[in-house]
Amino acid sequence: MSENMSEKVSVKKPFFKSKKGIIVIIVAVVVLLLAGGGVILGSYLIPKDISGAWELVVNPEISEATRDELPEKDKVYYIFDKPDKYGRGEYRTCYQGGVEVYEYELMEKDSVTKINLGTEDMEYSISGSKLLGDAKLKIIYPRYTDEETGVTYDEQEYIFEQASDPDYENQAYKSYKTDKSIVGTEYTSNERFVSYYFYTFPYVQSVEFMSNGVMVIHYESEMLGLDRNMYYAYSAEDNVITFSLVTDKDTKYTVSYEKDENQNLKFSNDKTSDSLFADAFFGDYTFYTAENLPEAPVSSADEIYYAE
Repeated sequence: MSENMSEKVSVKKPFFKSKKGIIVIIVAVVVLLLAGGGVILGSYLIPKDISGAWELVVNPEISEATRDELPEKDKVYYIFDKPDKYGRGEYRTCYQGGVEVYEYELMEKDSVTKINLGTEDMEYSISGSKLLGDAKLKIIYPRYTDEETGVTYDEQEYIFEQASDPDYENQAYKSYKTDKSIVGTEYTSNERFVSYYFYTFPYVQSVEFMSNGVMVIHYESEMLGLDRNMYYAYSAEDNVITFSLVTDKDTKYTVSYEKDENQNLKFSNDKTSDSLFADAFFGDYTFYTAENLPEAPVSSADEIYYAE
């Protein structure tokens, strides 16, 4: 070989730096992205999990208007958290401004998907597309015979449609005022009682005024298995509170209040709406801060609210 002739040396590049390697990597990444996207897209096109908000649109227990005709205060929502690897999770029921939390469990028996909402196993199925917004949930309550009456009831189908969380926690009046002296503190009642026919049940009631114009009343009773939050839009001005269920802001109630020397919240019926509803909650009643809650339960007759 001539000394003046340059020699061409062939150097082999590492695969990942070669054009062929780069192309293979790009293709692999695209395939993975499409596969992952396909899984995500598939979960919306063909939904398999129950998580999310659903509105009850067909309830065989009652006769109701169509979804568009039904007023907001009468709409029922079920909101399911994502289940764990065992198919268990929590769900909330939202109705007329009230929210209760329960547990649920998913399972498969004899190739049939079933759900237990705390009573018994019921068949369920999901159809439609979450992506298109027309997903539907069907839960079938099985045929059963009432042990006391001997009457047999056919299976009943409950139909839910994909919906948005009603978000009761943020449904304030369009215009409202708050009182900084009562915002941010949870005021608790002493033990109260509700009577129904020959039975009397104890319960505890608390109230909290949030800065966003929403008031939360919490009811709890171990005997009744009660643990419920009720949400109200409110406005506080000149020691008078105007409030409404967040689902029915046209119906308004009023109650007057003041703070005592221990910062407890004393309600008075001198300016309270002339209604059993407002009076049952607040009329002539004191709600205490945690530090001042009395130990002895209330027992006087005028503190007992009798259920209708």
